[in-house]
Amino acid sequence: MAKRIAYTIRDVARLARVSVSTASAVVNQKDIVSPELRNRVQQAIQAMGYSPNQGARGLRIGRTHIIGMVVPDITNPFYVELMRGVEDEAIATGYELMLCNSNDESSLESRHFNALRAQRVDGILFAPSDSFSAHAAMARSHVPVVLMDCIPIGAEVSCGCVSSDNLEAAYEATKYLIGLGHRRIAVISGRRVYSTTLDRIEGCQKAIREAGLPLREEFTWPGDSHIEIGYTYGVKLLQSSEPPTAIFALNNRMTLGVLRAFSELGIACPGRVSLISFDDTDWADVFNPSITAIAQPTYQMGKSAVELLVQYIEAEEEEGELQPKQVVLKSTLRIRKSTGPPPEA
Repeated sequence: MAKRIAYTIRDVARLARVSVSTASAVVNQKDIVSPELRNRVQQAIQAMGYSPNQGARGLRIGRTHIIGMVVPDITNPFYVELMRGVEDEAIATGYELMLCNSNDESSLESRHFNALRAQRVDGILFAPSDSFSAHAAMARSHVPVVLMDCIPIGAEVSCGCVSSDNLEAAYEATKYLIGLGHRRIAVISGRRVYSTTLDRIEGCQKAIREAGLPLREEFTWPGDSHIEIGYTYGVKLLQSSEPPTAIFALNNRMTLGVLRAFSELGIACPGRVSLISFDDTDWADVFNPSITAIAQPTYQMGKSAVELLVQYIEAEEEEGELQPKQVVLKSTLRIRKSTGPPPEA
């Protein structure tokens, strides 16, 4: 295989018959070059397949215009949508994105942080695998960091955060079920090392307490946000001596597990058991029945995280200081056909 030739900006200038400074101005998108010369340089770039060495350029100017992003599970539709918002806003503000998947492992998060620092990224967007690993990330980071979705528990947050209103959204969804007449409401939660899980549980419990209903321990199951646990706990709940009339699955994957349990056990939804999902996805609207779900502003969360990170990067450039800021976005309850009154009603 022939060795690929690494062309330089001087080669581009020579082919376009312009000075190196003119070619550099076109590459850096400066508006000081005439349309005729700009066109010649762009044709030369295309003909040579030239791309600038951003790493070397970053060392010269102190910035790489690259931001890193670390997420715990790239296969989850929530993080896919979050990434879309991040990438669109990053491109719009002149940044490239480096994505890392930690696979829910704190050791991989640490490795990714070290790799991103080695690449001299200007800042990092971080969706931690749990709220406690977020503390460690803050301690070892030497660049601006914005947390997304999950935030540290039990300590003052020293960086920017962007999340949705998990407590309020869960509260409103549980109130809706109670308003339909449900008194036996089961909750399948995520891991209780997530701030999101704890807030959602608190929202559910708040609505149940306000309605004067008992907080039944057998109706609150600590899950792990995966399909298998939604299925396992769904079966246990549905086969219990006094099954719930409504199940609230606190993430989209566990919702799929509960739906599988419905199917295998022949449980009519919502005839016998109603179902609400925290997280809305494309498939929720095409299921039969369509799934009542809490739609988080996930795409906007990604855009807002980049906006906030850029503010921190620019403040650092100017040797200023931007105080920690938390952005909380409102979610929406989308009522569909998987919820209805309990059978006794």
